[in-house]
Amino acid sequence: MTSSAVQLPGYALALIGLVGSVIATTMVEWKRHSYTESTVTSKETYLGLWMSCTVDATRHTMCVNYKSLFHLPAEILTTRVVMILSVLLSAIGVLVATLGMRCTRCLEEDEKQKDRVAIVGGFLFIIAGVLAISVTSWFANAIIQSFVFSDSPTSLHNRFEFGNAVLVSWGAGICSVVGGFLLGCRYLWSCPQGSRSVSSFTQPKVIPGTRPGTHYV
Repeated sequence: MTSSAVQLPGYALALIGLVGSVIATTMVEWKRHSYTESTVTSKETYLGLWMSCTVDATRHTMCVNYKSLFHLPAEILTTRVVMILSVLLSAIGVLVATLGMRCTRCLEEDEKQKDRVAIVGGFLFIIAGVLAISVTSWFANAIIQSFVFSDSPTSLHNRFEFGNAVLVSWGAGICSVVGGFLLGCRYLWSCPQGSRSVSSFTQPKVIPGTRPGTHYV
């Protein structure tokens, strides 16, 4: 398998992971809650990392931006910070990996240096993907814990479930990790294994009982 055959799918997956992380970070559907007492009083509430939205029975949507960081729940504030960090690392990884791609002309005079740059870009994608997966899993666990232990009649109307942004973030993180792994492990295909195998077969073997340099097989 050639190095380009490994690099191109890895770069594509990592780029999809970056786009998915950006979309998930800006989505408002991280947490959702549906309350239906009648067709007149039904209401849906969505909480994102930047704003909250409410949809009434007439499908009228009203969104409000968070005005203060100090009044945000810990899971929303932490997820926002970590997702921004993940997006920044992925963006840097795109720039670094582009320089190390075999299909680009940057650093083409030094192939070893070009390979190292591609590996660094792959590791940046892996770190970004792990951050996205970890913080999303922690966010989802916080939703599960609040849902399971909400037993009072008042809290039953405030139970939240997973939003679509959680699934998008998980998918983006997985794409970043897999893409970064393909970019980072490509040194396995850059090693001159062919020259080693040829040299091992060209080494002469001395027949026992003869002097070196006289008989070979």
